[in-house]
Amino acid sequence: MKKLIAAAVAAAVIAPASVMAAGPTLYGKIHMAVENHDNNASGAANYDEWSMTSRSSRIGVKGSEDLGNGMKVGYLIEWEVNMDGTGSDMGQRNRAVTLSGDWGTALAGRWDTPFKSLGRKIDLFGDQSGDLRAVNGDQDFRLDNVVAYVTPNMNGFSATVAYSFDATGCQTCGGEGTDASAWSFNAIYNNGPLLVGLGYSDANDDGRLAANTENMSAWRAVGSYAFGDFKVAASYTDFDGQGFVKDADPDVWTLGASYTMGSNKIKFQYADRDESQSNADDEADMWAIGIDHAMSKRTTVYATYATLDNDDNSTRRAWAGGMSNGTSNGLAVGGEDTDSFAVGIIHKF
Repeated sequence: MKKLIAAAVAAAVIAPASVMAAGPTLYGKIHMAVENHDNNASGAANYDEWSMTSRSSRIGVKGSEDLGNGMKVGYLIEWEVNMDGTGSDMGQRNRAVTLSGDWGTALAGRWDTPFKSLGRKIDLFGDQSGDLRAVNGDQDFRLDNVVAYVTPNMNGFSATVAYSFDATGCQTCGGEGTDASAWSFNAIYNNGPLLVGLGYSDANDDGRLAANTENMSAWRAVGSYAFGDFKVAASYTDFDGQGFVKDADPDVWTLGASYTMGSNKIKFQYADRDESQSNADDEADMWAIGIDHAMSKRTTVYATYATLDNDDNSTRRAWAGGMSNGTSNGLAVGGEDTDSFAVGIIHKF
């Protein structure tokens, strides 16, 4: 009897310790598509090809440990995986250590900026042809050397602020050993059918070699609302000093809608980008249409078509955004439309 009591006491002591230390969890997403990309150019510059594309396929490990008194330490390490076998096998995505409690969450590592995260929330074609980053992605960064704070969720409201030391991960940032820092924040209300948010991003121009530079910054406002099975989403982004170029200040607005019928979702999205400077002739607009079919909670197949209209000095691609191997990147020709048709499958585990 004494042995039985001793065993019960030992189990009572040991069990909470096992609950407190949650072991690592393996997770990921496989996203493969067969796509046709057409730059509509003539002669030797023409590119009209079918390809297999891995789009932001990933694998990761995450876990946490209860520290007591409402505190918890967590971690996430995520890699991009090129499922089509081209390019580098694995690349860095988000990875960080976190400390959380009733006061919110502190984070340190490599992470998407709050500005980028806000834009992802209303993109109906995220990581597919027609992704808004094809028109609107000039400051949608994932930065190194990040520290961030996330507030607790307060009846649907939350906010995030992040700062990057020696910013790397953005176009023409100075990186390690420079003073090129960056910071960003967002504030989001997401409750029931309504989501609204405001975000800001700023990267300084310290270390620029050219004289005609300024800080690169942007404001973004987003919103979406669901009327039952019908959903609308919109955003507006105001860039200042795009690419650290002085007085390069384009604006972008987007509008999308989707309708869900059982396991199927029909969606449409439009984006318009104005000139970065007077007479720059680099405007672009894009529209996309598609259908998603949910085969299960974790598996979706889809088909999309997107077309992007470039002005003479714009070389944007309708298929850009989320491409792991960069297939046909840089093949757009100024003044020519770019078209993309894709069928794909997404499986999450």
